[in-house]
Amino acid sequence: MNGFKVVGPAGGSEGSRPFAVSRRALLRLGFLAGALVLCSGHSPYRQWVRYRQARLLILSDKTDPPSYPLSLAVAETLLTHLPKSQAQASRAKDLDRLVSLFTTGQMEVALMRARDAVALAAGAPPLAGYRPVAIRVLAVFGEYLLICRADFPDPHAYLVGKTIAEHRAGITEKMPGYEGDGAVPDSTPLHAGVVAYRQGLPLPEPPMEDDADAKSNGVGQ
Repeated sequence: MNGFKVVGPAGGSEGSRPFAVSRRALLRLGFLAGALVLCSGHSPYRQWVRYRQARLLILSDKTDPPSYPLSLAVAETLLTHLPKSQAQASRAKDLDRLVSLFTTGQMEVALMRARDAVALAAGAPPLAGYRPVAIRVLAVFGEYLLICRADFPDPHAYLVGKTIAEHRAGITEKMPGYEGDGAVPDSTPLHAGVVAYRQGLPLPEPPMEDDADAKSNGVGQ
C-alpha cells in the first residue's frame, strides 16, 4: 500500500458516480480482482506489484474462517473513512501462503491470531520454517492482530491506526462473541505511527521519494 496519499481521514465520495454500488459489493469485487492477480499463473509480476501498490490489501487466512469477515469489516471501515487507502480484503489459501506473501514483502498488512504472529516473529513452531521477521501491530481485535511489516510507512500506520480507533465499534460489533482485546505481545510491538497517534503527536512526515517513485505510486499527484 505504497500509493495512498497522506491526507487526513475523510468520508464521502469524490465526484459523482453513474450508478450506485454498495461498499460491501465493491469490497467483494476488489477481492475477486485481487484473487485473480494472486492466483493466475499468467499474470505478470509487475501487474501484481502495481495492483498492491495502489491499495491497502488486508490479507487473511482462508483456513481460519473468522479472519475473513473481520478483514472485510476492517477494509469496509477504512474504505469508508479513509478512502485514499483503497482498502480491500484478500485471502490466502492457508497460513503458510499468508506467511510467504507477508515475509517476502508481496503483502504488507495481514490479520493473524496473536499466537501465530508471535511464532512468526520468533521463527518458532508452527512457523519454524520461516526466518524470523520484524512485525508491527496496527490494531488488536480480540485474539487477532492487524499486523504490518516494520517498514510500513509511519504516516500510513498513523492514519490506519487513527481511523480504526475512531470507528472500531463498527468492526467489533461484527465479531461474534467479542469480549474485548488481548494485550499487544512484546515481540510484536505497536507500529511507531500508531504510537504517535496514541500519544497525540502530529501526523509524521512522509518519507522522501524521488520523482519516479512519486509518479509511479500516485503520491505526487
